[in-house]
Amino acid sequence: ASPRAARARARAVGPPQPPGGMVQEKDAVAIPVEKADEKKDKKEEKKDKKKDKDKKEELSEEDKQKKEELELLVERAQDVDPGVAKLALEKIVSELKSSTSSMTSVPKPLKFLRPHFGTLITHYEKMASGDLKRFFADILSILSTTFQKEGSRTSLKYRLEGTKEGLTSWGHEYIRNISGDIAAEFKERLEKGADTKELMDLVDEIVPFNMKHNAEVDAIDLLCEVDCAGTIESICEEPSFPRTCLYLQSLANFAATKEDKVLYLKVACNLYLKYKEYPNALRMALKLNDPKLVTEVFTSCEDNLAQKQMAYIIARRKFPLDFDQFEDKEEDEEKTLKKIASGESMSKHFISLAKELDVLEPKLPEQIYKSHLEERRSASVLDSAKQNLASSFVNAFVNAGFCKDELMTVQDAKWVFKNKELGMMSTVGSLGALFLWSTDEGFSEIDKNRWNSDPNIQAGAAIANGLVTCGIKDECDAAWALLSEALEADDPLLRLCAVVGLGYAYAGSCWEDLLENLTPMIVDTACTIECSAMAAVSLGLIFVSSANTEVAQAILQTLIERQAVEGALSGTWPHFFAVGLGLLYLGQQDACEVTLAALDAITHPVGKYAKLTVESMAFANSGDVLHVQKMLHACTEHLDEAEATHQAVAVLGIGMIAMGEEIGAEMALRSLDHILQYGELPLRRAVPVALAILHLSNPKVAVIDTLSKLSHDADQDVAMGAIISMGLIGAGTNNARLAGLMRQLAAYYAKDSNALFMVRIAQGLLYMGKGLMTINPFFSDRFLIDPVAFGSLAVLAHAVLHLKNTILGKSHYMLFNIVPAMRPRWLVTLDEDLKEIKVPVRVGAAVDTTGQAGRPKQITGFQTRTTPVLLNYSDRAELATEEYLSVATVLEDIVILRKNPNYKQPEKQ
Repeated sequence: ASPRAARARARAVGPPQPPGGMVQEKDAVAIPVEKADEKKDKKEEKKDKKKDKDKKEELSEEDKQKKEELELLVERAQDVDPGVAKLALEKIVSELKSSTSSMTSVPKPLKFLRPHFGTLITHYEKMASGDLKRFFADILSILSTTFQKEGSRTSLKYRLEGTKEGLTSWGHEYIRNISGDIAAEFKERLEKGADTKELMDLVDEIVPFNMKHNAEVDAIDLLCEVDCAGTIESICEEPSFPRTCLYLQSLANFAATKEDKVLYLKVACNLYLKYKEYPNALRMALKLNDPKLVTEVFTSCEDNLAQKQMAYIIARRKFPLDFDQFEDKEEDEEKTLKKIASGESMSKHFISLAKELDVLEPKLPEQIYKSHLEERRSASVLDSAKQNLASSFVNAFVNAGFCKDELMTVQDAKWVFKNKELGMMSTVGSLGALFLWSTDEGFSEIDKNRWNSDPNIQAGAAIANGLVTCGIKDECDAAWALLSEALEADDPLLRLCAVVGLGYAYAGSCWEDLLENLTPMIVDTACTIECSAMAAVSLGLIFVSSANTEVAQAILQTLIERQAVEGALSGTWPHFFAVGLGLLYLGQQDACEVTLAALDAITHPVGKYAKLTVESMAFANSGDVLHVQKMLHACTEHLDEAEATHQAVAVLGIGMIAMGEEIGAEMALRSLDHILQYGELPLRRAVPVALAILHLSNPKVAVIDTLSKLSHDADQDVAMGAIISMGLIGAGTNNARLAGLMRQLAAYYAKDSNALFMVRIAQGLLYMGKGLMTINPFFSDRFLIDPVAFGSLAVLAHAVLHLKNTILGKSHYMLFNIVPAMRPRWLVTLDEDLKEIKVPVRVGAAVDTTGQAGRPKQITGFQTRTTPVLLNYSDRAELATEEYLSVATVLEDIVILRKNPNYKQPEKQ
């Protein structure tokens, strides 16, 4: 064996032991072992020595000299002779100003003066007041920026005691520091009622400096802190106004009060008007929902193309603007603007988009279901009428706006008669969705059913006539002409459908004539409760976001009167009075307080339902944390199922308030997750719908997974809510993952006719408009919300809460509430004569550039395409050519381009 192996064996066995196995002490060898503590001490000693060595090495000759020089200046500054002291202080100032520092290190002079800070303060306090003392205070103010304790505000204290000159010469870091001190001091003085003039003098010096030096964000923050946001207009100049306005828009989302929000948006609007960016000014006015401001923007704009572009934005928002008030306009101009704002051209552009993308061919429901891919376990015998009704809806959603299909518009179509009674009504009603926006073709096709002897078919024609004109302002009010007679009809079904149809046709129009005709129906107990409730909902849609007091009083009156009659408020329909009331205050925040106080008079459980409905809609899209907490608080009570209907609304409210803002939506998701885990059944039933409201036409993987789990829930209502919610989050996206999950669900629920009906509806929504449409109510770079779209989806959400008695019962027409929210997700470019042109555009994910320096990229991961193009939820587009200039600032929907006068054709090689 090798010597190494022998040594290893010896180590393992140990020294040879004496007999008896005992080791003799005298033979033991003492090995010195260091104690652990001693080891530690030695290590630390080494470290300290190294540190001291480094410290000594750190100071180069130059630094040593500088340190000694500054120590001498500190001594001289305390000299009895004021001349010597002043010279020393001036030298310190020049040293501080001329020093440079990197991002991670403090300037050398500040570092070397640190040990003497206390000494200088002591000397300052002993000094007699005078110019020298004030000058000394200025230097202490600078030194305090790095040495002051948190919250002591010594920097500001010495600045106020100083010369009050040369504040801005010390650079951005000092100004930022003192701005923070000013904000805290201002708040404190305001509470005590003390004078703030000297602080305002500093603000007047800081803000213009910040504005000139690309620090608009700091300037605006300071002005907002000292309640002077209104002065931004006068200070802001042309180079900095786009960034200023962008920051004010973002700030408005986080404003503490409604007054602040309105102020920020008004300042932004005035700045846009001042620098003639009219389409952007209109966006601010629409965000404020202020008709006077919208009119002012229109009247102050003299550029004819910009007015046409604004008319397209008005049409997209469905804003009721009266163009007759513009007397200075020529008749032709006024007609053109009216025509654009009416939305008449939608159908023409939509068909042209479909041609361009080659999807004009109508699709059959079977092409959507793809039943051959479903894993059928056994042949199921089902209620065929129910499945035919589902196919009618799917057909309507998939071919919406295309004006032709394979079931209803073909020669000698018999599809209507494959449905039973009310199913026939909804099937005829689906014609309205097929001919969406195409009024002339639509009315003539629907008219064939209007004179049918079957009352169900007549009623369906009434709904269809309303749906066709959805989102279109018709000069001759054809929908009213066709539906007004039916309001007087003897047949309650026809009256109900006329009411519903008028709600769709005039949603968002605020047309006073309808007030006189529909208000009596709310209060009239001779009408069926369903008809009265739908009259409230229709008026809610017509006067959406207007806080109209007459409609509100009529609904409150009927609730109070019906409360006195036993059983008059029980059942499903009374809840829809509350929905109608909520629609009036959609997004109006504090305007609903009087109504909420009046609802206290209703002791029936519907009263609680109404209060939460109104509050959740009034604060929809506000991101108001306090109201989210209020909704969560309403969910904490443990109640019987019959008394807990209002809690479902509270869950919906969380979704409505948090929607439209990424961070708020994520936090709401976590709250909804807790409700799923720990909540009672009525709460869990509302969670899928709340998830859908947060992600309309925006299928995120995590949400798809949650809903997919819930679609197999033990409780049938939760499962069915989850199924339709899958349809809502995927509406118009053709999402392959959702399509696969829905096919699995169709096989899983093959024997449950109700669940299968919901799966079919969800499949229809997924392929809505053959993938060219969206139901997301946000537009214009997700800055504005379409209240009609959101309002009608809110009605659908409440209908899903009462699924068994509405959509799965006899009121499946409630599904048509999805139609007012439908909108092509397009970008169409027009030339100056309003004819479509094809131009290259870059489409990519939008990047938030608020408050960023320089000219950051607006989109990331883009592809260059030719218009017309489709935009997804978070996409943004920008022109990829210099030949044209866009009149609109946001490339979305219909955009007018003008020729670039400075464009030169590139020379061919």
